[in-house]
Amino acid sequence: MHRYWTIALLTATLSLTGCGGSSSDNEQPQPPDKQQPAQPDPPPTDGTADISVNAGADLTVNEADEFTLYGSSELTGQSDQPVVRVLWTQLEGPFAAVLTQPDQNLVSFSAPQVEGNGNTLVFQFEVETLDGQIYTDKVTVTVRDVIANTLPEVFAGQDRSVIGGEPFTLVGTAADDDGIASVRWSLVDPVEPISISGAETQQATVTLPRVSENRTYRFAFQAVDNHGGASVDVVAVTAQPAVTNTAPVLQGLQVNPGVATGGEYVALQAQAIDAENDAIQYEWTQSPNDPFPLAIREASAANAQIVVPELSDPVTLNFTVTVTDGALQDSRSAELQIVPRAEPKPGFFDCLFNPFQADCPLQLIGDLIGDGGVLRCEDNPFSLDCPLNTLARVSPPIAECLVEPTLEGCAQVLGQLADPLFVFRTLPRPDMASECTPAFDELSFEHYAGVIHGHTGYSDGAIGSRPATAFDRVAQQGHSFMAVTDHSDNARLPLTVTGDCFSEQFLDCLIADAENPEDSFRKWYATRDQALEASSPTFTALRGLEWTSDRFGHLNVLFSDHVINAKTGPGYLVSMGLFWQWFLYPDFLGGGNDGVLVFNHPGREDLFENILSTIPGGGDPAFAFNNFEHVPGANMRVVGLEVFGKGSEYDSAGRGGSWLSYALDKGWYLGAVGSEDHHGTSWGAPSLPKTVMIARSNSVSDLKEAMLARRFYAVAQNFNDIRMDFRIDNAPMGSRLGRSEGFTLQGRFEVNRGPEAFNSVVEMVTRGNRVVQTFSGSQSTFSIDVSADEPYYFLRVRNPETGRPVAFSSPIWVEADAAPKPLCRY
Repeated sequence: MHRYWTIALLTATLSLTGCGGSSSDNEQPQPPDKQQPAQPDPPPTDGTADISVNAGADLTVNEADEFTLYGSSELTGQSDQPVVRVLWTQLEGPFAAVLTQPDQNLVSFSAPQVEGNGNTLVFQFEVETLDGQIYTDKVTVTVRDVIANTLPEVFAGQDRSVIGGEPFTLVGTAADDDGIASVRWSLVDPVEPISISGAETQQATVTLPRVSENRTYRFAFQAVDNHGGASVDVVAVTAQPAVTNTAPVLQGLQVNPGVATGGEYVALQAQAIDAENDAIQYEWTQSPNDPFPLAIREASAANAQIVVPELSDPVTLNFTVTVTDGALQDSRSAELQIVPRAEPKPGFFDCLFNPFQADCPLQLIGDLIGDGGVLRCEDNPFSLDCPLNTLARVSPPIAECLVEPTLEGCAQVLGQLADPLFVFRTLPRPDMASECTPAFDELSFEHYAGVIHGHTGYSDGAIGSRPATAFDRVAQQGHSFMAVTDHSDNARLPLTVTGDCFSEQFLDCLIADAENPEDSFRKWYATRDQALEASSPTFTALRGLEWTSDRFGHLNVLFSDHVINAKTGPGYLVSMGLFWQWFLYPDFLGGGNDGVLVFNHPGREDLFENILSTIPGGGDPAFAFNNFEHVPGANMRVVGLEVFGKGSEYDSAGRGGSWLSYALDKGWYLGAVGSEDHHGTSWGAPSLPKTVMIARSNSVSDLKEAMLARRFYAVAQNFNDIRMDFRIDNAPMGSRLGRSEGFTLQGRFEVNRGPEAFNSVVEMVTRGNRVVQTFSGSQSTFSIDVSADEPYYFLRVRNPETGRPVAFSSPIWVEADAAPKPLCRY
């Protein structure tokens, strides 16, 4: 019995050609003259067709001849939809082999061998337009029997049903008096990547996909005799749902990194298993609720990829992967947090050649005067296009001068822009740490231990030591970073100033840097240069300063381009106002608003407290940074408080039993810092405290982000190997959560020493240094009820043998009756 199911065979052949391309009449060579048809009438339509399709005139050919079909299309109406795809398909008759690509106007075939005259082949020419409309025409090719050859007798077997996902055997038979040269099984339809084992034998093994409902697949069995004659038979196999089938299970899903910046590549990675070992198909999609879509590369693979765009504001995008065995599926979703990062600041020569660009001294003038040299504020000083719109709103004289700069007295009015006090009174309030929460992802962040406070011979450290010496030693100790924070009052002195200089080494102190004496006169810049030289992919060297007042206390500033001296103004004894003014003032005007701040050794080295302790009401009101008076404008960038330093633990000497809790209650958002504050030559030693940053990397920008995020913790001397994890609602330390009053949140923590668990005593502390829960062991889960009385929680880890604190986490803030926080912009 012969059954010619050629539609499906053509479809299977076409599946090898890939996507079709667009073509038109004048892009293809005309076929031979003998095939030029008389133009038939256009195909019937519903009256709305804008495309006339012509498959050409009917043909008569001999067996085994090559013949060519030519299809054309032309606009017949007002359509503006171009042709995007054409395709030739055989609909009826014995199979004709395709010799050229069927997705072109011109296509060639090889006529099959037939038995007897009157065999016809029907071909369809299909045209698709950009709007998805399909137009078709047909042509008939008659094949003459001119070869004396009897075609093979073939049988593909009876139609049958199988269970999807279970293997079965296709059995075909073929016979011919001249002998069978070859046989082949192929999938006719639907077009899917179905593997056929033993496809060139009479018995082939196939496993159809799992299905959720009956689905029919047609397989063709073709036999070719020794004279090239071919016959084809088709069998239908219906896949049925399996009663015992189980869905594939997603075992892993990663967006790597989960916190990314513009220009980075992000991998979407999934891993799934199937209990029945069915083939698994993957599909990545992005949430339609996201603010904008991103192109997903390899979206149908287990591992896909996206490129992060440059953005000015943080945003969270959501991606879902769905896996299926053809019948059942599993899906999981993950977040990608995109956080803009600050652009590198221009250097000296950049500003020399373009002083009006951002972060250069004359930026304000460049902002005020547009590229065309026209005052940007003339039309409307209150518009967002005017860089001084805020000042214009609070100062009508400035608004008038911006509209008419020639007004009498404008020079004096606009001169106020150089007055720091005027700027402080009028500029918008800086962002507060409570207004946002830092981005975080499990996969993107690691723990990096290092030194946050160290001294050299550039101030009062070991005589003859220089920053490069300290950086090199800490790097060799295996730490990830070090900040040299020599005293800023020594920055412009070529001396080393330490008590050891009052000895036979006095002459060695006259030049701080004997290796490069000229650097003794440029310590601030020399420290920067040595930090850049010492940095590598595994170690980051940082420059900072220690501002030192013997009345208010000491503090460190990191990441600032500029330096301030506490001892050259009233900041030393009278007021911290000068320091805060510098810390808040724009860095391109010499201020420190590019830095972050850590309060050092609270309650220590405040020389005048002993002298003024007899003042009624509790002693000197300036003690401990004006009693930790909160400065709202500095809230975002004042990030830490030293709880360990040198060989000491500072926190428990604080008011109410905890300096950290006391400062938090004053309104500061502070994390716990472990400070070496070392003045010798053993920087990085395990006998000194350390700070551990939870950061994307140990690069300068990522360390600064970790500090702004308060995503760090302090470990004590001789306990440098402690590693901590502290979560509430799966948010890490440093997070700021907004939740409804009374809502119950779940939390957990884990404390290890190296690879081993640390059986410690862990106190969870909140407002007023109140311990709300105490745990024994290395890990635990807990629950808390959101309350305005408990606005933050941090962990204090005690050594069970001595009872002394050996580690502090930074807090997690929980604001009652507040909405969830947006991501921070750092």
